[in-house]
Amino acid sequence: MNIKLTIVFLLFTFLGSFAQELPPVVNFGPNQYSAGNQNWMIAQDEDKNFYFANSTGLLEYNGENWNLYPVPNNTIVRSLKVVGDRIYTGAYMEAGYWERDDFGKLKYTSLVPKFSNTINDGEQFWDIEFLDDLVIFRSFAGIYFFNPLQDELTKMENPLGKPVSGIFKLDNELYFQLVGAGLFKFSNGIPEAIIPFDQIGERAIMHLYKKDKELGVISGRSEFFTWNGTRLIKEDQQFNRELGNPNILDVVDLENGGIVMGTVGKGVVQLDANGAIVNIFNQENILMNNTVLDLFLDDSGKVWAGLDYGISSIDLNSTFRSFQDNRGEIGSVYASFEINGNLYLGTNQGLYLRKEGRNNFQLIKGTEGQVWFIDSVGQNILCGHNNGTFLINEGRATKICDRLGTWIVKEYKDGVFIQGHYNGISFLRQTNENLEATPMLENFPHSSKFIEINNDGNIWISNEHKGVFKLQINDSLSQIANVENYTFSKESGITSSLFHFNDTLYYSSRETIYKYLNDLNKFSKENRLNTVISGINRVSGKMISEGREQKLWGFGDEGIFYIEPAKLSKNYNLTSVFIEQDFRNIAIGYENISKFEDSQYLLGIANGYIKFKDPNAGPRDISVRLNKIEVSALDAIAQRVRISEYTEFDFKHNNIAFHFSAPVHEKYQESLYSYRLIGLSPNWSTWSESPEANFKNLDFGDYTFEVKAKIGDYETPIANYKFAIDRPFYLRTFALIGYLIIFLLILLLVHILNKRHHLKNVAENERALKMKNLEAEQEIIKLKNEKLEQDMANKNRELAVSTMSLIKKNEFLTSIKDKLKESEDSTKIHSVIKTIDKDISEEDNWKFFKKAFSNADKDFFRKIKSKHPGLTSNDLKLCAYLRLNLSSKEIAPLLNISVKSVEIKRYRLRKKMDLDRETNLTDYILDL
Repeated sequence: MNIKLTIVFLLFTFLGSFAQELPPVVNFGPNQYSAGNQNWMIAQDEDKNFYFANSTGLLEYNGENWNLYPVPNNTIVRSLKVVGDRIYTGAYMEAGYWERDDFGKLKYTSLVPKFSNTINDGEQFWDIEFLDDLVIFRSFAGIYFFNPLQDELTKMENPLGKPVSGIFKLDNELYFQLVGAGLFKFSNGIPEAIIPFDQIGERAIMHLYKKDKELGVISGRSEFFTWNGTRLIKEDQQFNRELGNPNILDVVDLENGGIVMGTVGKGVVQLDANGAIVNIFNQENILMNNTVLDLFLDDSGKVWAGLDYGISSIDLNSTFRSFQDNRGEIGSVYASFEINGNLYLGTNQGLYLRKEGRNNFQLIKGTEGQVWFIDSVGQNILCGHNNGTFLINEGRATKICDRLGTWIVKEYKDGVFIQGHYNGISFLRQTNENLEATPMLENFPHSSKFIEINNDGNIWISNEHKGVFKLQINDSLSQIANVENYTFSKESGITSSLFHFNDTLYYSSRETIYKYLNDLNKFSKENRLNTVISGINRVSGKMISEGREQKLWGFGDEGIFYIEPAKLSKNYNLTSVFIEQDFRNIAIGYENISKFEDSQYLLGIANGYIKFKDPNAGPRDISVRLNKIEVSALDAIAQRVRISEYTEFDFKHNNIAFHFSAPVHEKYQESLYSYRLIGLSPNWSTWSESPEANFKNLDFGDYTFEVKAKIGDYETPIANYKFAIDRPFYLRTFALIGYLIIFLLILLLVHILNKRHHLKNVAENERALKMKNLEAEQEIIKLKNEKLEQDMANKNRELAVSTMSLIKKNEFLTSIKDKLKESEDSTKIHSVIKTIDKDISEEDNWKFFKKAFSNADKDFFRKIKSKHPGLTSNDLKLCAYLRLNLSSKEIAPLLNISVKSVEIKRYRLRKKMDLDRETNLTDYILDL
């Protein structure tokens, strides 16, 4: 019997944990943070960075990036405490503190030299506390006090010589437990016994708290005690009966009076102020590991768990609760309905029910398969199923309509319900207490996923491929009296929907919402809903209306949203609930959300559901900050730079990278970042999840980097960093002055060369002009010479003609004279002969000849006279005739002498000229 009860109890416990609706939990595994598996202690600084005492060093998390800082001896860090700007850590044979340098990196200072050789071999520091300006380190060997102001370290006197198993800070007092001696606290620096060993025994104290005015104690076996000043009173705890006194390593107190315990093997257990279990987080439902080494409550109320394998963050204050079907026992939720505390889930595996007060879901027999619809229709709970329509009553399902798939069931009119099927529509009639299915309507074989009924009785149906149909049905519900089809060109209807909102009919695709205009009998995209959702990246056209004048839900990439009419105007208000698509992950077009009592909503997801009550507005006290700035030259290793001061970088180091973060630890929200570099571009980048920005090959000049973060609909203040990139050496002032001087010298040189070139051109032009003038003069001279030659030739011709005429005349006269001499002598004949002789020797003829000869060869007589001054006029006559290259025979008539006489004259002339025999007289005269 006891075995059966144990089995029933374990089964109940398993199913209870299986069906838990838990607050959001974010897990971080060793592969994600790149450090050791174990995390022994957790702390948070004023900048909301988290620190973990990890098995490989100090692990830092800034909301985006993880950084690991090993201690000098590379051992396990067991403890840590944030005090101001310092992070104190304790490890194996090592204790010290970390401070951030100007580059944003943590630097370590060891305190081991200050221990004055008091550290025992193998000593480890397991706890660190801060009280009265002192940092307290605890090892099993003792308690050490470090004064940061005086930079001194002292050790607590331990006259009992007992190991110190723990220190506890409560109400600004420091308690500690000595093994085998009991619990003590410091009073004015002196240890004072509080709970003696005979009361506490060998129990290890894990947590102290105030219970009314008494001291509450929790042991390592999860036992609860109250110390009344004289004895320990043990309390009976229900959770111990359920969990069997699990070992615990840490406990944190909650503001509501409850506590959270970190157990060994049972995960994280949350108890309310009365000790009842509120939540159990373990490896079966959500945690990465069941052994919890440390718990930490951050400033936002989240509980961080350092696990034996990984880290978990639990948001106990979140308005969200989720049920995750990690084992695939239920499947993806496509529909949900709650009535009288009973929760129905329609999934791809069937219809499940969790009855009020129960912790487990049960499959309703006969509903195995895909469920599309579950809701109250009229007075009935109806289920639309892949196999037809079921009537649900007290956890039992009765098939009332055997059709090929039922998408939806809606009330058509009193006692009549319309069903949308894979291949058309049909009706259900209420007869007494039974529902009776009618045959399928003929001539309408279209899938009918969404159905709306107008006040005039018209049936509106949307189809993924055909658009929207408006049907009028006859009174007998057997035939379609009239049908109209409204199509939407260039629109994909795969994820479309049809709905009533604010007493108006709408059709929605992923891209556009269309409003039906009754007076024009058409759908129009000109409507206020389109304007309201214009900035949302919708993942589908599915829209869900709670009612004609209530909320209208839609589904975007960053979250879901709802639209509701404004109270004081005709506008609409848009509110977002930020649950990213990655967490919903339901098939596109099959998104679903249901409203329950107390304004709670259930959102079906691929592996369970998410419940929430109020929209998650997201954190409002978050700021974005720069964590690291690196600069580098081309193909060089990047170097960190100081974050807190303005810096001028060498022109070669013009590649700069910024790393930033906003410490957001929400499960359903991610930080999005936008940045700009003023000096390069005034425009902000698009929102992105990337926590870094890189700029390559920046020009010289002044820059201001600005970054902001967006969490949900909240934008953080802008963080900025100013810097400058120096001019390259060839663009600096001295270089520019040099360039100016060189430029001026070049201008001067160009001017000089240009002037020279100009002068050269002028000279060449002058020479060319002179040459042209000379050529012109030569041409003129040539022409003159040609003219002179022509004149000379003409004169020579004239001279020749005249000479020949004289010759002919004289010859003629001589011949006449000779003939007259042959006649008888008479006075008249002698008179004629004298006249002829006179004519032949006429001086005028010679004067005419001489003048013509001088015109033709004006320098001849001057030259020959200068050369032979002894020549007579007759000699000159002979020379002139010889100059004309006349023969002796031709000369004789001109001189009126015989040829022989001419030869004698030639001979005499040679003598006067003193010519040798070889020289021809005529040639000589011609050569003059």
